[in-house]
Amino acid sequence: MVSTKENIERLKEYFRYSKQELVGIIVAIIVFGFLFSFRDWGEEQFDLMFGLKNLFLALLVVAISFFFRLSSQKIYALTQGQKAEYKVWWAGIVVSLIIGFITLGRVPLVLAGGMISAFMVKQRLGEFRYGFSHWVMAITAMWGLFGNLILAILFAVGLYAMPQSYFFLLGMQFNLMMAFCAWLPFPQQDGLSLFFGSRKMFAIGIVMVLLAAVLLLTRTKGGLIAAIVIGLAVAIGYIAIGSEKD
Repeated sequence: MVSTKENIERLKEYFRYSKQELVGIIVAIIVFGFLFSFRDWGEEQFDLMFGLKNLFLALLVVAISFFFRLSSQKIYALTQGQKAEYKVWWAGIVVSLIIGFITLGRVPLVLAGGMISAFMVKQRLGEFRYGFSHWVMAITAMWGLFGNLILAILFAVGLYAMPQSYFFLLGMQFNLMMAFCAWLPFPQQDGLSLFFGSRKMFAIGIVMVLLAAVLLLTRTKGGLIAAIVIGLAVAIGYIAIGSEKD
């Protein structure tokens, strides 16, 4: 395990988004922001200003969610001597758009692609199991789920404080859907890395997503408290056990 100082230096030197990544992220933000605000362009009839306002909030939610999720994965990968880069899944985005239009926005899937990792030779010198680690790749994918679920809980807290907030409601729903779709073992989705890296973590991932969805979508105080307590328990367990199986 490398020192905290070494991890900070790695982040300073390698933590960045390439031009190709940014192009994919921007396209994904626009597409999924549109899909998740598709049905919110007027309550009784079409309202341009109302729709544009909701579209802006949806784009903000999607942008926050994407960058928080991807940054969580990049940071973890760097601490393990791997460089993670986001690879957009263009076919998945097209499929999401088609399904969104067919269902009139009722089924807004988030098939946006996932992370691919490159082995950093210099940063892995002296590490146990020097070569590429499928376990690290699986936990990198898992950190994507963690990122979405953390945001879903935070948005749920905001929604509890402001029950009529479109921003917080959409943020919670989007992150739960993004986590679920990312778990699916489709090509270029993080779920595939999770499936081949660790079947146990793959199973734990879907349990976490479904449990969070059940607790948070009830929009009750009890469900929110339970989600926070379970989230803290998972975080404490992760810190105690560590992620040194690489």
